[in-house]
Amino acid sequence: MHGEPRLIVDLAIVVVGGFAAAVAARALRLPILAGYLLVGIALGPSGLGLARDFEMVSSVAEIGVALLMFAVGAEMSLRRLWRLKAAAFVAAPLQILLSVVLGYALGNWAGLGFAQGMVLGFVVALSSTMVVLKMLSARGELHTRHGETMVAILLVQDLAAVIMVAALPALPGAAQGREFHVLALAGKGFAFVLWVLVLARWIVPAIMHIVTRSYSKEVFVVTVAALCFAGAASGYWLGFSVALGAFAAGLVVSDSHYSHEAVANIVPLRDLFGMVFFVSLGLLIDLRSLAGQLPLALAVLALMLVGKPLATAASILVAREGGRTALLAGLGLAQVGEFSFLVATLGFEQAIITSRLHSLLLALAGISLLATPGLMMIGGWVDLLLHKRRLMGAQAAPTGLPTRADAASPTSGHVILCGFGRVGRLVGEALLEEREPVTVIECDQHVVTDLRSRGAHVLFGDASNRVLLEAAGAAQARAAVIALPEGLTTLLAVRELRRINPHIPIVARVHFPEEVIGAYREGATRVVFAEFEAGLELMRHALLCLDREPSAVQEMIERARRTKSAEWAEEGE
Repeated sequence: MHGEPRLIVDLAIVVVGGFAAAVAARALRLPILAGYLLVGIALGPSGLGLARDFEMVSSVAEIGVALLMFAVGAEMSLRRLWRLKAAAFVAAPLQILLSVVLGYALGNWAGLGFAQGMVLGFVVALSSTMVVLKMLSARGELHTRHGETMVAILLVQDLAAVIMVAALPALPGAAQGREFHVLALAGKGFAFVLWVLVLARWIVPAIMHIVTRSYSKEVFVVTVAALCFAGAASGYWLGFSVALGAFAAGLVVSDSHYSHEAVANIVPLRDLFGMVFFVSLGLLIDLRSLAGQLPLALAVLALMLVGKPLATAASILVAREGGRTALLAGLGLAQVGEFSFLVATLGFEQAIITSRLHSLLLALAGISLLATPGLMMIGGWVDLLLHKRRLMGAQAAPTGLPTRADAASPTSGHVILCGFGRVGRLVGEALLEEREPVTVIECDQHVVTDLRSRGAHVLFGDASNRVLLEAAGAAQARAAVIALPEGLTTLLAVRELRRINPHIPIVARVHFPEEVIGAYREGATRVVFAEFEAGLELMRHALLCLDREPSAVQEMIERARRTKSAEWAEEGE
């Protein structure tokens, strides 16, 4: 069979394999991403060899890249992206430079020569945008401090990949003599950014207004898909990447009223084609290429999984993003990415690297992708183990901001509010309106500055830091509210608060059932499980629409809340 029929067969094999991987991973409580990659390896050349049309499957998988990056861009917003300038303009370039230098040094030690050493450095320097964003989303960490730092670094890496690809022909021994046009590339980049700003400010809002005036779900979905793929194609045509173009398209709609609806409509397609993408990555991994090159393979793998995380962490520390962010982002970005496959393949096609090195790099790249879920879990464990010793980089004042606010510090009888984001802000505004003395602990510099300008007492840093909690007066506080986006940080904050003040009431917000039990185990007085509370509100409104007595509905909700809370509290004892 040839052409389209063969593609349908291969896609069927990939999708069915992905389905089996998802079910098995869920049953074994393993990351689904690892299941997808393992199935890809099993179906590929070093396994059963069932899927054969790698190029066509990979082309279809690019749809998943575009959809994921569009969704991330739509959820990010231009304002939030600007807040990450320290990570984008300091940490990312330094991380890329250090990784390239380490890769070149290893290549020189292994006798690969200048050109092959540079290609090795290029391959190691880049991380997988698709894999990292999938893991951050699955772990609920996309909008955390380290999550947003990783996104900023990944975007700069995507831009750097374009420069690397353009620079390959200039390396000694390249088969093509194409010149490296830095100025032309910079001009395209400037034109691309300008075009995105024009679209975001004038063109796209007008289009979306026309589409939504007589709302049709089908027309809206088609419009969103058109924006996504037009952005992806624009990035490709300008010589950048599909991922970067789709991300820019998402940014265009991020500050509009339609961003949430746009994301909601592409999520099913994003997940489906994302699965095809990850399985297709597994297909490229041929473990047989490691035979006969084991010493070099182990050295390169150590560079990817140890040297690169250290370089990334050091770069983030230089950007003054904090030790905890450096730890988690360093391990999260350890793998090499999709563009690494491209750089290695182009290096081989242009006779810069040998076929043996090319095969080795592809296999090790796949292994590093497979290691990503485990590395991110290790990051969480290390974060927990090092918390007591304050090795997270003195989060109390990593940016030079004073930890003491201009406002008078409450000495006793106050409320400690950990986190002033979307949820914490609601609590904080209510407490401030009621003139309750509040001390806020927040790690977003912009939020800290805004609160201080309003005369609020606020400390900058990590709410799970014992020193910072003591500075906030936890020993004399009347209550504490924890409204943080990260489950691990919430559990650590509850633990430290309870150790400082055994009698303080602690109200904590969590995202997953296991975190509810964990929070009670650490000493929380009340735990608010967001999904559960949303379900109770849906129940309330549904019953009121059915003309039930409001008092009876309220009693039913309170009974359900008391019953479930008692169960969770009992399990947490």
